[in-house]
Amino acid sequence: MLAGPSASLRSLSPFELLDVPILERIAFYLATSQFIGPPSELVPLLCTSRTINASLRFRSNHHLYSQIFCQKFDSAAVIRRLSWGRTTVECFSEELRKRSTILTRVRHRNAENFAHFQEDLWAIYLILLENDGKNMAQLCLWAKLPTWIASVIEDKCQVPREHPLSWVKDIEGTSLVLWLLWMSSDEESVKDEDSRVRNKTLTRLEPFLVHGHRFSSAYAPDAFFYLPLCAETEAAIPCTTGLPLPITRDFVHYGRKIKLAAPPLIPAALLNYVVRLEVRLDDNPLPSAVAQFPETRAQAAAMGLSLPRLTQEDIINFHFHTRTRFFGDYSGLGSERLDNEWFRTVSCHDPWAVDRPLRGIFYHLGSVTGHWNGRALIPYLQAHIDANMPNRRPSVQGVTWAHERISCVFKEHHCLTPDEPISAPAEAHGWGEDILNVWLPRRLEIKHGIDDLTLHDRETGKTVRYETYHADRENPYSRPSKMSSEWRCDLPPVCEDSQYETDDDYEEVFEQRTSGVTDIIITGEVRAPESPRVDGA
Repeated sequence: MLAGPSASLRSLSPFELLDVPILERIAFYLATSQFIGPPSELVPLLCTSRTINASLRFRSNHHLYSQIFCQKFDSAAVIRRLSWGRTTVECFSEELRKRSTILTRVRHRNAENFAHFQEDLWAIYLILLENDGKNMAQLCLWAKLPTWIASVIEDKCQVPREHPLSWVKDIEGTSLVLWLLWMSSDEESVKDEDSRVRNKTLTRLEPFLVHGHRFSSAYAPDAFFYLPLCAETEAAIPCTTGLPLPITRDFVHYGRKIKLAAPPLIPAALLNYVVRLEVRLDDNPLPSAVAQFPETRAQAAAMGLSLPRLTQEDIINFHFHTRTRFFGDYSGLGSERLDNEWFRTVSCHDPWAVDRPLRGIFYHLGSVTGHWNGRALIPYLQAHIDANMPNRRPSVQGVTWAHERISCVFKEHHCLTPDEPISAPAEAHGWGEDILNVWLPRRLEIKHGIDDLTLHDRETGKTVRYETYHADRENPYSRPSKMSSEWRCDLPPVCEDSQYETDDDYEEVFEQRTSGVTDIIITGEVRAPESPRVDGA
């Protein structure tokens, strides 16, 4: 005789008797029925009964919440950049919980939420570095990120200059918010800005351009060529470069603590400044003096005139069509184009560090190769000098800028193994490895070939051939390069004292392919100064 169901089972509804995998699927489709926003649709389901709650609550079902995370957020980048130890279902579910909290804070913009100000800035920056479409939608469509950024900038500019979170005092926060402004902007959004808001933004960015030498433009002191730095250089750095070292922060990412380096402030300030200047140019007519130039070179030739250095066509092209490309203009390339930036953020926090658990590729070979057109901002010299004199604080608004078109052709030349590259000069005279001579020996002979660059150091008698990199070729070099695959395996001790697992708490294993490049020299040709010049900014 078969025993009947227990009293506890008889008290359950048919829904509560469903197998857990079936309940998971129901919960998953309910939570993702609305793509944007946190999975708030789960709340009524979790309140249905204790039985349902016990099966689907966060601490009991990481598998469910990791699936919701992958549906609502991009995961390809983190899987590509991190080891299996950082991409478990527990890591994904914890990241879903953290991001849901942060998105809610950003959306509501309550004053008390600024207690989490730095945490939110870092989280959003990392989310954008992993963006393949979903992340940007969550931030902009649901959390209203652009509105939040505008309020953050306004709040930072309203507090006194000496306040820890002020616009010029909080370099870490200002750098992050400027990068978020750049990464979330596009041509349409900048053009749609109210002219008063745009002019206010330009005014707030000008100090970083005028006093740019006081802020970071790179992750390491630029006077030194060889990294990591040796211990003897630590005391010399402040007097040789004057630039601050990277600002670092410990941050919990996917449930594990990592150390991050704040991105350089000046590039973000410059990008945000220039795109707004260019929008202003769209509304500015050309001066009447432009009519004195021939319309085109073909017209000048037909009129029997000598070939002009400048035509109306040149000026119109520069004034109305030479434009900076926005961050989103490269969105078709996906998050892979940001891998370099990610690895710089997680690996360049200490110029002296030899071991970097998350180190990766910081630079893709051939990135600067090609023909580049753009805009150079040239400050008027005396006003710029006056604004930077010690013990004086003239208004940076007194510094005006001339716009000059710049047109360059850059080539990369690589020293390939087993050749030994030309050595940078030894540190001397407080200028590192001779940054004033681009880290090259003073008595160096350079010969350009079709496919190579030959360098001869007259002091040492050493001659080295650098292969020219051709990005348009299947084999970018004129001779085969030697690439190899090598496995790196770290097995550090486990630490049990921290609330979060750190870099050293798990086995980090990954395959790293060496490029075979031991040194890179970049050469360039700049078009003669007949390019247009526009005064005033």
